[in-house]
Amino acid sequence: MGNKQKRVYDGYMVPSADPVVFLMPYIMPRRTDSETFIDLDLDLSKVAPFIREHKKDIPGLNLYHIVFASLVRAASTVPEINRFICGNRLYQRENVRISMMIKKNMRIDGKETSIFPTFAPTDTLAEIVAHINHDADEALAELDGDSNDFDKLTGVLTRIPPFLLRGVVGFLMWMDRHGKLPKKLVDLQPFHSGFFVTNVGSIGLPVIFHHLYEFGTTSVFLAMGRKKTVNEVQADGSVVTKRYLPVKVVVDDRICDGFTYSRAFKVVARCFAHPEVLLEGFQPKDAAAEEAAEPEE
Repeated sequence: MGNKQKRVYDGYMVPSADPVVFLMPYIMPRRTDSETFIDLDLDLSKVAPFIREHKKDIPGLNLYHIVFASLVRAASTVPEINRFICGNRLYQRENVRISMMIKKNMRIDGKETSIFPTFAPTDTLAEIVAHINHDADEALAELDGDSNDFDKLTGVLTRIPPFLLRGVVGFLMWMDRHGKLPKKLVDLQPFHSGFFVTNVGSIGLPVIFHHLYEFGTTSVFLAMGRKKTVNEVQADGSVVTKRYLPVKVVVDDRICDGFTYSRAFKVVARCFAHPEVLLEGFQPKDAAAEEAAEPEE
C-alpha cells in the first residue's frame, strides 16, 4: 500500500518509480502552475426521481448529497485522485474529506462558514447525508451564538497589524509547505481536504471554474451551477428534454494523469446514472466492476 513511514497530515508518501511524476512538483512548484480544467454535465434523469423516492428514508436528502457521495465513491474506486503535494512530494490520503462553504441565509449580509466532514470509503449514502447534515446543523447553530473555531482563528489573524500579519501568514505558509502545521490548526480549517465543493447555482450564478488554494492540500475544486434543460435529438429523430447539472472542476495535474482523472469522473457519472449504487457502501472488491460499468448515454 506504500511506505507509511513518511507521513504528513492525513496522508502517507507515495514512492514513485516514474521520474516525470517525481520531477513535476519541482517543475511546477505551485498548484496554480498545474491547474487543469474539466467541464462536465451530469445527467439528472435518474437522480431527481431517486431523491423523491428516498427523501423519507434518508431525511434531508438533496442534490449536493449525491455530489458528495459520488466523490466519495470516486475516491474509493480511484484513490489516486485523493492525493496531494506537500514539500514537493506526493502523498495519499487515508480518508475522504470534503469541504464546503455554507450560508446562514440568502441575504447579502448573511453569515457564512465552512464544513469539512470526513468520510470512510465504505460509507453509504445515508451515512454521508447524516455526516453532512450533522456538521451543517452544528456550524449554523454556532453562527447564531459565538463564531466557530475557524471563524475565531480568522478573527484573531485580522486583529494582527498588517506589517506583522504578512510575516505570520508567510510563516504559516512555510510550515504548511513542509507539512509541519500543528494538527489543531489543520483540524480548524477547510483547506486540508481532498475536495472542495461550491454550489454557485444556489445563489443564482452560472457555473464557474474556481481556482485551487496554495495554502492547504486540496487538489480538486468542484463547482456546481444552475441546473439546465437541454432538448436532445435521438437516433430515431425524436426529441427528448433532459435536465443536467453543469459542473466545472479544477484539479492539480501533478497528483495523477488525465487517464486517471477520466476514470474517476466516469465513476461520478455512473453514480448519477445509477444513484441506487450509493445506497450500499463501497467495497474494495467492487472497484473493477465500478470502473468497467459505463454510465448510460
